[in-house]
Amino acid sequence: MSEAAPILEMRGISKTFGAVRALRGVDLTVWPGEIHALMGENGAGKSTLMKILSGAYHADPGGRMLVDGREVAIVSPLDALRLGVAVIYQELSLAPNLSVQQNV
Repeated sequence: MSEAAPILEMRGISKTFGAVRALRGVDLTVWPGEIHALMGENGAGKSTLMKILSGAYHADPGGRMLVDGREVAIVSPLDALRLGVAVIYQELSLAPNLSVQQNV
């Protein structure tokens, strides 16, 4: 019986916007069956990391992403979808005239 391998690895991910360093050497590993929640203060880089994973942003050179043990380059949302990566972004704009179910 072989041991499970991570389904996603992000290693040394960095991102700068001009003089602002949003991410510095971030690592994330996801194993089969796990559920993750990214939490932190505003400006901590949660959305930036997920936008890199989803192909909406490009990471700075030097980091690596692996999906199912294979190094990948996700340069567009279509690339991410082809690899089975989908991100549901936080949405703060709810429709007050709709039920909770309808807002979801």
